[in-house]
Formats: sequence, C-alpha cells, structure tokens
Amino acid sequence: MSLLFADTGAVFTFGRSSFALNVPSKFWLKNDRPGQISCGAEHTAVVTENGRLVVFGSNTHGQLGLGFKPATSKPASVKAFRSEKVKLVACGRDHTIICTYGGGVYGAGSNRDGQLGLGHCSSTSSFHPLRPFCGRTPIKMLSAGCSTSAALTEDGRLFMWGDNSAGQIGLGGEGFAAEPRQVDVGEAVTWVSCGYRHSALVTATGHLYTFGESANGRLGLREEQLSLHRVPQQVQGIVGRVSRVCCGGAHTVALTGSDLYTFGRGQYGQLGHGTFLFEVDSPKALEHFGDGSVRHVACGENHTACLTAKNISKVLKSHHENN
Repeated sequence: MSLLFADTGAVFTFGRSSFALNVPSKFWLKNDRPGQISCGAEHTAVVTENGRLVVFGSNTHGQLGLGFKPATSKPASVKAFRSEKVKLVACGRDHTIICTYGGGVYGAGSNRDGQLGLGHCSSTSSFHPLRPFCGRTPIKMLSAGCSTSAALTEDGRLFMWGDNSAGQIGLGGEGFAAEPRQVDVGEAVTWVSCGYRHSALVTATGHLYTFGESANGRLGLREEQLSLHRVPQQVQGIVGRVSRVCCGGAHTVALTGSDLYTFGRGQYGQLGHGTFLFEVDSPKALEHFGDGSVRHVACGENHTACLTAKNISKVLKSHHENN
C-alpha cells in the first residue's frame, strides 16, 4: 500500500493490502495535519504537526504499539506518547521505531533479529525505550528495513541495529546487533536508507555508500568491491554530489543536484529504464529527469515514486505489477 498527503491535510491511501484491496481511500486528522508518513509491509504510521503518533494496519507482531489488537483498520492515536511529542517515525516490515522531541528512541513490534534495539530479541506490542546511545545529540533521521533499523544524528553519526545476515547494517561478519552500533565511514553521514536486505548512506561530501545483499546489482558496486559487501563501499560512476538515497526491495535510487540514478532489479519497471531492462548493476541516470527537477524520492519493494519541484508526483512501476 502507498500513501501521500495533500496541502489540505488529507491523507490518501491506495494499493493492495489485507485491509484495502486496491480501493483508494482518504481521511483527515481532527484539528491536526500529517507531518510525516512511513509504511511497513502492512502497517502505517503518521506523525502529525502537533507531535501525535497515529497508526493503522496489521498488528500481528505488535508493530502498532497498541497492545494485542490483531489489526486496526482506522487511524488510532498511540496514547503512550500523549505527554511527549513524537518527532520522527520509521516502519520496517513488522516493526516501528520512533524518536521524540525529548531525544528518546522507542521501538515496538517484531524483534527476532534485534531490530528494536532493546538489547534482546523478544518482540513487544507496546513501545519500549532504547538505552541512550548518542549522548545529547538530537536525532535528525530514522530508517527501517525488513529487520533493520537506523538512526542518524544531527552531527553526522550513524547508528544501526538488527539483522546483519547479509551485512545490511555494515558490521562485517556479525550476524545481528540487538543494540545500536555506530557505522563509521570516516566522515559525517547526512542520509541513510534501509532496504529489504541492503542499505545505503550519503556522506557530507556527497559520496554514496552501499552494503548488504549484493544480488541483482542493487549495491551498484564494481566486481572488485563485492567481496567487501558486508561493510560500506563507495559507489562509483555517479556524476555530481549525491544528496539522498532510497533502497527498495532489490533496487536503489540516488538523487544528485541534476540527475536521478537507479540500479538493481528492474523487472517491474521500478528503475524507470523500461520493462525490458531487468537488471542494472551500476548507477544509470534517468534521461527523463536530467533537468534537476526531482526533490524527493521513495521506494517500495517493487516500485519507485518521486516528487518534482512543482509538487508533481511520478511513479516508476510496471502496470503489470500489483504490489
């Protein structure tokens, strides 16, 4: 399922899930407006401008943080944060992590690989706080993958935790991390994205690094770099400074000041190079977006969406693909 919100404050939902079989819908938040939206496999979290956390969807692993309710088809406020404003949210496949304006980080849902960062691997149906891990430095960004989580601080430090079976949190040969661990590439990090089994980061100098599962060319690395895929490796072949990156199921999208680059699996058209190009193993710029008009990009498992400077949304996806 996919979501977007309009200037009116309406939240639009569309796509296939166990709650909405490709039937578009929309809703408004009473006396509030959406500020940030994140989607997991079948659950969604919204942070409002007033700092409320609103959730809906599947709750089979407790990922909504609402206790043992099996599912919530209508948006529900998480009362645990009634006295503390929520700043950021990220949904993984079956888990959710949030950050409050007070600097606290909390997790709920599936925790079989330590993706909640609580120091153990027991799942929870309510939000539990992580031990402080970045001092008093504010967190500016969260990201969550299938069974991974990441937090980026204002001073450029990156912390990751969860499943590392393919090297997707950059900790070399370790199988997982149940608590936040710093990932260091020798310079400040400005952006991070967790995909299904791979991750990517952008540094202050505009360099792109990828790590994790390397199949289908999703890391965009050269042949000689692939043996080190369990630690961050710099991606070559991108002209200009990368500003942000987004990881999908098995593809990656990187944005520079003038171009949008995609690589990885493309059999559903998610790379934007046509449905006959099933795989791209190195960064390839999209001719359609060579004018520097793209301002934001997001990926699902098998599709990509971007927002242009004129607030026009475009989706890169085959019409044959339904997810």
